[in-house]
Amino acid sequence: MSKRTKVYGFLILLVVLAGAAHLLRQKPETPAASAKGSPSGSGGGENGAAAAPVELAQARRDRITHQLSSTSNLRPLREVEVKAQTEGIVQSLLVEEGDLVRQGQLLGRLDDRSLRIQLELTREKLAQAKLQLEKARIRREKAKVQIANTENERQRLQEAYEEQLISEREYDQVRYQLDELGHDERVSASETRELFHRVQELEAEIRKSELEISHTRITAPFGGRITERTMELGKSIRNADKLFKLGAFSPLYADVFLSEREARRVRAGQAAAVRLGADEAVEGAGRVVRVSPVVDTSSGTVKVTVELTPATEGFMPGGFVRVAIQTDVRPDAVLVPKRAVMERDGETFVFLADNGVARRVPVQLGYEEDGNIEILKGISAGDRVVVAGQGALEEGAEIRKVGEESSNGLAEGTT
Repeated sequence: MSKRTKVYGFLILLVVLAGAAHLLRQKPETPAASAKGSPSGSGGGENGAAAAPVELAQARRDRITHQLSSTSNLRPLREVEVKAQTEGIVQSLLVEEGDLVRQGQLLGRLDDRSLRIQLELTREKLAQAKLQLEKARIRREKAKVQIANTENERQRLQEAYEEQLISEREYDQVRYQLDELGHDERVSASETRELFHRVQELEAEIRKSELEISHTRITAPFGGRITERTMELGKSIRNADKLFKLGAFSPLYADVFLSEREARRVRAGQAAAVRLGADEAVEGAGRVVRVSPVVDTSSGTVKVTVELTPATEGFMPGGFVRVAIQTDVRPDAVLVPKRAVMERDGETFVFLADNGVARRVPVQLGYEEDGNIEILKGISAGDRVVVAGQGALEEGAEIRKVGEESSNGLAEGTT
């Protein structure tokens, strides 16, 4: 590199450095420096920057209820397995799963031809037995008449024998004849009793056959809905085989298990709200129908049965539900949004808005429902409480309201 080139480069570098120094001297003041010298930046004055922005709500009197909540699976009023009570081949199938049936409705039929043939044979045997019984009764009556006549004859011959008008042989013949007739009468009486019992036995067999034939008609024991079908056309069925599953869907029941302390507040007849677990927008009305008189020793809980009646559309047996039992109602409670309540250093309190200043007020809480909480002690209806922005507040801190103040002081969803 030549000496002249080095001189030119050095001169150019000096020009660049001089231009940079000039630009730095002409740079305007920063916003921070400007604010530092401004009289309005001191933080003083009403609604100044030092006042914490907060959202307020007004406490008011309204109705609140106390509820005990739990979860459960719905069960029907009753659900049974319809089983076969005799053997046979499925001849007809009249219902399907999901069908609504009434009590006594025919669901299906088994082949009953062999049973009917057996019934006819038994009826024929019964007719013959009755005829034989009638003959035995006639023979017995005949024997009784003969005995009576022979007895009269014996008495007459006895007088003749005593007067020695007939021989002893003639008199003995009549006595022997009377003894034979007595024996025949006893045999007839025995045959009559035997045939009578045979008739009764055959009549019982007929009733049994008729019952077995009636069992080939599969009927619904109560009104409800078919939830399962295992009966198939042409299938060979044995006694006690499962054919259908039948459930009565109205009313539905939810069994909830509460702690012993909670259960003490529950009584039969108390109202309950039942919400569908899959869609909590679906809600049904229920009531407590039973409270178990014993505590489950394994879980320490008490079984409470809630009835959902009438069964609301969307609720099905086995469905998961959330149950809220209403145990108490306070129609004139002081309510504030739950988000207004804070806990710090073991104390429960709210911040009240007092002429632009936050006042920390200890409170005693009551029931809680739908995002609102009852204040038993500490504030009154009409007081304005801080519901947002109170996280860093301290007693006496300046505050300024932002947004629209709630006109009723209640969280959304409160009635």
